[in-house]
Parts: sequence; C-alpha cells; structure tokens
Amino acid sequence: MKLIIIPNIIPYTAVSLAFQQQIISGDVCSSALVQVPHSQQDQLEGCRYFGQDHLNAVSLTNSSSPWTSQDHCHNSTETFCVFSSKAFASGRGISIITTSDRAENFQQLPAFVDEDALSGVNEQPSPPFEEKELPGRGRGLIANKMLHRGDRIFAHTPILMLDSEIFGELETEKWLGLEHAAVNNLPPKTKQMFSALYGSPVTDPVSDRIDTNAFVLDLHGATYYAVFPETARLNHDCRPNAAYFFDKETLTHYVHAMTDITPGTEITITYIDPHMSRENRLKKLSSLWGFQCSCSLCSLHPDLAHESDERLDQINTIRERLEDWETAPPQMALALLSLYEQERLHAPSSLAYWYAALTSCAEGLYWDTIRYARLAIELGMLDYGFKDEDFQLMRSLAKEPEKETCWLTRLK
Repeated sequence: MKLIIIPNIIPYTAVSLAFQQQIISGDVCSSALVQVPHSQQDQLEGCRYFGQDHLNAVSLTNSSSPWTSQDHCHNSTETFCVFSSKAFASGRGISIITTSDRAENFQQLPAFVDEDALSGVNEQPSPPFEEKELPGRGRGLIANKMLHRGDRIFAHTPILMLDSEIFGELETEKWLGLEHAAVNNLPPKTKQMFSALYGSPVTDPVSDRIDTNAFVLDLHGATYYAVFPETARLNHDCRPNAAYFFDKETLTHYVHAMTDITPGTEITITYIDPHMSRENRLKKLSSLWGFQCSCSLCSLHPDLAHESDERLDQINTIRERLEDWETAPPQMALALLSLYEQERLHAPSSLAYWYAALTSCAEGLYWDTIRYARLAIELGMLDYGFKDEDFQLMRSLAKEPEKETCWLTRLK
C-alpha cells in the first residue's frame, strides 16, 4: 500500500493565481449547505447572483432541504451561488460559494445533521498559546504551557469555502461580488474575525484576505479554498513543530503539536512540501507568500545547508525504493527514519514507521512490527487524520501481525 505524502490541505496565497501559475500540489502542503438540526434552526441564505443577466432565482429548496434561494446569482457554464448559515457550528456561521449540485453533497455530513459532531470544536476557553508581535515576523502564536506530541492546539470549522472553479468560470468582477456576499452573510462576530486577518494589498480587501489566508482542500471530488482564521495566524517554518489535517465529515481543521513545545516557543506549521531543497523552498515561499524564509534551516551555513539537501535527496531516493517494501530489508526503513529525525521532519516520519512495520512484518519480526505500527498510527493520525483509511492496515498489524499477508513474505 502506498501512502500519499502530501497532506490534502494546502495553505495557499493568491488563490486567484492558481489558474495562472499552475501550482504543482506536490510543492505546496497541503483541504451551510445542509439539514441543520432543529436546535440550530436558522434560515439559510442562498444563491446571490452577480452579473448583467440577473437570472431568476434557481430553485434549490425541497421538502427535505434547508436551503433557500434568492435572486442575484450568476450563471456561466454553471451557476454559482453563495450558501450561508449563521447557525452553523453553534452560531459561528459559514458561507460557501459553489453550485447547487455540490451544495447538496454537503447535506448528509455529520457537521450538519449530527448535533454532537462538533462537540468540543471551536471551543478554546484556555488556549495553550498567546498572540504576540515577533521581530521581523509580524504576529505569531507563542506557547504559554508545555505541549507534548499529540496535544491539540486548534480544532475549528471554516468560515468561508470557495469552489475553485469560480476563478476559471467567472469574470473577476463576478467572483469578487460572490466573495463580498459570502463575507457579508456571516454573523457579525465571525465577520470581525475575517476583517482582522492580514491581507496583502493587491486586488480587493476581501479577496486579498482570502488569497493570503486560504487553505486548499479536496471535498466531494471538488477543490475548495477555505478560510480558518485561527490556523491562519500560525507562521511558517520549514521544520515546524505542529501539523494539521482536515476532517471531511465534520469540516474541522485540526492542529496538533508534533513534538515537545516549551513555553515561550513559537508554534509553527509548514506552508510547503518540506522535502524540497533549500533553494526550491526559498523560491516557492518568495513567489507565493512574498517573504524570504529565515527559519533555522534556511539560515544554516551554506555547507550545513548542502548537507541538509543531501539528506533530503537521500530521503526521496529511499522512499522510492521502499515502495517495493516486500523485498526491502528493515534496515532501509530505519535509515529513512534516522534521516527524518536528523532533518527534524516530525510529521512525515509516520511514513518511515509505516515502512519499518511492513518490512519487519515481511521478515517475521513480531515485536518490531508492533512497535513500528503503533508509532505509524500515532503520527499518521496527527498528520493524515483520525480516520485515514491507509492506516487501517497498521491497526491490524499492531494487533496480530502474524495474521497479515505481509507476514514472512521475504522468507517464503
């Protein structure tokens, strides 16, 4: 089984440039609408049209759907509307720009039909951090208590979701109008959260904030740009101490500590694929986010930076060889793990533990298989999500490795 290396959620700047720059997803990390429980009854506003045609409202309502539709939507190859719920997530609210067909796909999500699905989400009475001004970095989040691997830092739902197709289907003035309508439909407190976000002044105050702070995610076969105000406050580091994933059932963005974080330390995530060389990282960050990375890794002496690049090259080579894990010795997976540790790549090391478990299983190493499978599960859940299907095999390996098909395959 082959793991996906790059997470499905991608922090992205200049969302509207995605179609112009043809960004390769491997270089960037990464990722309402339904029956609202009776306890959250609130009339959903939907379908704001923009354009010269001023089409009649598209009927989206039926006896089982909470959506309402209004005029002022815009029709191109497809009709794009603003679907909003001020009651979503206990009043946090959400606005989604998409088509009526895709809006219907959200209707069965637990985030909307299960009152308990978002229990504990968007709640942070005693946050483990403080926001402070940092020299040369703007504002950042500083840990105010000891954090250990697996400790939750954030768990929040998006306030905006934009179907990526609007940028290719609609003229600029049309999708700008949809963005403004989406923000205006949010509850006042949530709208203030959006307004407090930083936006590089390029096009428009609303669009600039979306471009600077949006994450890219895949849902129901479509790509969306989603704004999570809390996570957007985390700065980049090429060797971050936190990792994130998006839960598609609850529309929740989770951020956890991936290593010990002492009080006074900045909490960081990575905006890009951390396997890139120093030169490529600097180019990517400069072109997309407009800053010159000064993290400890990018600030290394040239000789040390070269050694780091050499390790990254070797990591990529070993990963490719381990795809044929049935014939690879466990020592190869352990070498990969050692390289990840040297590079301080905490989240991606779940892959090394994954291969260590499989290669140990292939050689019939019972306790090593259990050991590495458990570590793969722990780190994989923090990087890929609690219910990631790729880690089901690891759970079986951790319980009864001798019953799995990988058992003793190298010795047969």
